[in-house]
Amino acid sequence: ARVTQADVARAAGTSMAVVSYVVNGGPRPVAAATRQRVLAAIEQTGYRPDGVARALVGGSTMTLGLIVPDIANEFFAELARAVEHAARKAGRTVLLANSEGDAETELALLETFLQRRIDGVVIISQAPITAARLLERAGTRRVFLGAAPPDDSSIGVDNFGGAVAATMHLVGHGYERIAMIGGPADAEVAEARREGWQQALTSLGAADDAAFVHQPFTVDGGYAGGLELLGGQLRPQAVFAASDRQAIGLLRAAADEGLSVPDDLAIATFDGSAASAFAVPSLTTVQQPITQMADLAVRQLTAPDAPPLHAVLEVDLVIRRSCGCSRP
Repeated sequence: ARVTQADVARAAGTSMAVVSYVVNGGPRPVAAATRQRVLAAIEQTGYRPDGVARALVGGSTMTLGLIVPDIANEFFAELARAVEHAARKAGRTVLLANSEGDAETELALLETFLQRRIDGVVIISQAPITAARLLERAGTRRVFLGAAPPDDSSIGVDNFGGAVAATMHLVGHGYERIAMIGGPADAEVAEARREGWQQALTSLGAADDAAFVHQPFTVDGGYAGGLELLGGQLRPQAVFAASDRQAIGLLRAAADEGLSVPDDLAIATFDGSAASAFAVPSLTTVQQPITQMADLAVRQLTAPDAPPLHAVLEVDLVIRRSCGCSRP
């Protein structure tokens, strides 16, 4: 049978009201000795009101929070699964929330997490400084993936280097007009990828004429950016897309324009999501180490007294067919 507050009250020799005051932190104060009896009874009976009693007794709800901008994005979905898997191995559960890329929504979600007394947060933040202040005031551990305040633990990847590698691979095919569909103008990750693309072209003296468009990290963004680039006076020979989802939209734009990939247009992209291998043609992509990111983040949140972590992980260029290579 389910253990109730009445069972706890009987075990502690107190009233149900006193048990409620201890569990909810008020509204009336409880003498220290009585509080200890109630906490001991909670532990003895196994009473768990939504994890709060566990936090009161052991200082932990064994729960982590994860906030991503868009769970419909395959990359974030795969990341969420990897974080959940790493957390399960560490004996934790994960609460997942979707910020929709909106800073106010993100902060409201953090407040909800704090009310649930989570032990720590993994977050891809739209407002990292504000989020860090809120979590610091609450004494909650956090790890930022991507953009982060300088003093907070962060895990990122070499976005610049990955973009250079993808662009130089297209250059190696002999393409000269290499355009880019970038991410949102205010996204730190997107800017690093744009700089990598530009650096690769600058080293070849080809950056001045290169076409570039900002678009969201979505299929629709890739489609719109593709139509804009392919409808110009001087059509690019190749396009580097800042995300796999954009690249999939770009494939559709190329098809609607009557172009064959890679014969008429070569494509390279960034993320390494599972969907990139099943696109037609399969996408040459910069693969992010999702499992490593998740394992590091969970370890940072669960290791006692872990010092701040500032990790920049290497990425791998996975060669497939969309760039013009005859790989599977």
